[in-house]
Amino acid sequence: MTWKRDLEELIRERWRTGQTFTLQDVYRFEGRLQRLHPSNPHYRDKIRQTLQFLRDEGLISFVDNAGTYLRLK
Repeated sequence: MTWKRDLEELIRERWRTGQTFTLQDVYRFEGRLQRLHPSNPHYRDKIRQTLQFLRDEGLISFVDNAGTYLRLK
């Protein structure tokens, strides 16, 4: 699987459409993502990058510059 697919799956599992969540909320699942992608030691950087991809695809939006996100679909 890919980072994008794994993070998208995580978001869909944990938060309903219209719910907000924070970057810290996502970081709580860092261990799960590490197990899925052991060859990339830069997990937090990759999480942030992948959240930007998911924003660009319209799954989430950035609510503020403090790490708050809104699930759109």
